[in-house]
Amino acid sequence: MRHFFRLSALSPFANAHCYRNFGATRRGVLLLFLLFLVQGAFAQRVISPVEGSFANKQCLVLDLQEGEEAYYSYSNTNPLNSGFAYDGPVLIDASGAVSLRVVVVSGNKKEQYEINYTSDDETNPFPTGTAEKSFIDRVLNERILLCTGESVISLPPSLSFSIGDGEKPFLPGTALAVSADNRLTRYVPCNLTDGTSTWRFIIHLASLEAGSFSQKTVPFQISDWENFTFTGKNLIWCIDNGIWSASKELTKIDRSKTHVVYWQDVAYKAGNPIESFVLPQKPVLQTENYGKAVVFSIDGDLRYRMSILANGAEGGTHESTGLYTALTFDTFEGDCIDSSVLFALYCDGVYQGNFSVPYRIDRQPPLPPQFIASEKGSYARRDVKLTVQSEKDAKVYLSVTGPHYINSNSYLDNNSELDFIKPERYFLYNAQTIELRAGVEKSVGYKAFAYAEDSSGNVSEISSYTVIIDEFNYFLDGTASDFSADGSRLHPYNSFEQVLRVINEGKFVHFFVSGTVQLPAGVSLISSNCSFTGMSDAKFLLPPSGYIMVQDASLEMQNCVIQKELDSSAAFEQRLFVIEKSAASFEDCEISAQFPSSGTALSSDASIITFKNSGLTVQSSTYACPISGINSRFSISDSHFASIADTAVDFSVKGGSFELKNSNCKVIAHLGRILEASGANLKLSSNTYTGEFDREQRNVNPIWKDEKALVIEDKNNTTEGF
Repeated sequence: MRHFFRLSALSPFANAHCYRNFGATRRGVLLLFLLFLVQGAFAQRVISPVEGSFANKQCLVLDLQEGEEAYYSYSNTNPLNSGFAYDGPVLIDASGAVSLRVVVVSGNKKEQYEINYTSDDETNPFPTGTAEKSFIDRVLNERILLCTGESVISLPPSLSFSIGDGEKPFLPGTALAVSADNRLTRYVPCNLTDGTSTWRFIIHLASLEAGSFSQKTVPFQISDWENFTFTGKNLIWCIDNGIWSASKELTKIDRSKTHVVYWQDVAYKAGNPIESFVLPQKPVLQTENYGKAVVFSIDGDLRYRMSILANGAEGGTHESTGLYTALTFDTFEGDCIDSSVLFALYCDGVYQGNFSVPYRIDRQPPLPPQFIASEKGSYARRDVKLTVQSEKDAKVYLSVTGPHYINSNSYLDNNSELDFIKPERYFLYNAQTIELRAGVEKSVGYKAFAYAEDSSGNVSEISSYTVIIDEFNYFLDGTASDFSADGSRLHPYNSFEQVLRVINEGKFVHFFVSGTVQLPAGVSLISSNCSFTGMSDAKFLLPPSGYIMVQDASLEMQNCVIQKELDSSAAFEQRLFVIEKSAASFEDCEISAQFPSSGTALSSDASIITFKNSGLTVQSSTYACPISGINSRFSISDSHFASIADTAVDFSVKGGSFELKNSNCKVIAHLGRILEASGANLKLSSNTYTGEFDREQRNVNPIWKDEKALVIEDKNNTTEGF
């Protein structure tokens, strides 16, 4: 098994040459240190790996205390029987499904851990010469990356990283750097992803330099500041102006003021040299934020120095870094530490006691805010009430743009009109509800942006929310499923019954139509304004008994095919459209109907009918008429009409007005005419009238009108077959 480096080189008091003369002092410090650890300063044993799926092999990094031993295996065996002894961070040279078992032994106490994870065969998916490939190669080669004041880890910005075990947010790749004065040492897991694969590696946050140390040999020991024990042999001692004594018993002293310890040879003689040591009053440890780093300093006698016993950080290596009058703890972007550090304090190298000091280093941005909308999805049919949620105690800044009027074509290109909108002025959000209102007879779009800022000044990624509030535009697809059908682009309606319910709520609606839509039998009543725009394959198919009735409303149809099926057994007169006191327009439409005996495709009463660039064909055995109207106004241009029956009439109008231009009109019949008009005003220009009869016709005019009909215009029309 290959090891990267041994833990012994990083364990507490690794710089043993600095402490070779401590003796009992070191043992006292160690006892306090172990007590601090037992109390839970480092509860997480296994720093790496964790459960999950990774694109690289994993390192085993354990958090061990002084005197503990660890054993591990990854072959599903008992580590104590057939495992490896852990003596430092080590590569687990296994891929696929790995079951790691770890046992930590301390005296008669055993702790067992099991971590199941998977790792790939470490292929690098990035092209040669890219920053991504270079960095992943480094991860695969080094496994543990050093980060100091001089060693910066540059994560490619195209990748995202998260510090820790997946609970912290993923951030865009950046340079991970710390202050040159940093003395915080620890192992920190880092997860890196390109959105498909995840690489997990370890960052070793380390200190470059150790503080200076000097020691003075004294015949006494201080523990916990107030506990004084004289240890000198053949010596007598006193404190301040006290009585000389040779006692070795523990003595309590008041460390709120300065004392002087004196000692001399037990064989007292006048003129014997007397040595002394000044015990200054107990200092105060101060903490100060320097940027986002934390600086610890001693407020007290200038002879005081401090050493780190335990830095308290998760994954801390607990290694000593010398003695200091002041030192700095820092970490890199994306990390947050909220803990306590345990210092041992010395005066002229003589141990005095410990200080536990809380500290917080926060370079972890808060999670991006979440938008909570009263309407689901990016489309809404009514006003939207919008609120924003964020992490506790984080401030949220919000920018809302809109309303932006949306062109109906935007529904066909994924709302690109809103894609290029940038945030405007941000304001501090105070948990109020933001109302996004619908437009007046137009669809409108809104876009909101928000970011969070925590108490340390860290700023989250920007969240965005886009919505189109549209009371008017719906989608109809005859091939769509029933699942979650709500008329939106992603979940269109698939039946005409659904369409009618929306139309007849009493407001204008516009449908984009795809596929073949089967209409129900009987009448489909439209009583409110509506419009249908067909896509390339839009078709409406009516059963023999089915027809559309429009009453006191408007109907617009564009780019649609409308067909009526034939049922030869039906003996009644059939219809396709019935328009009463309404308006109907057809543009780029093709309409056809087959009737078993007699039928009129479109009948109109007191209505306005418009045809443009459309066609209407009717076929039956007895009587066929594409359009008939009473007291209606017709405007027809650039269209074609045909009726096929024993008796065929293209247009039958009574009263009102009828305008026909640039159109081709044909009848195929035994008896037939293009137009029969009674009491109507007529404008006819640039049309072609064609008749195909089973016998030669004589003196048959394609246009018949009574004496009440008024021809306002009749020009440039051509006739064939009459």
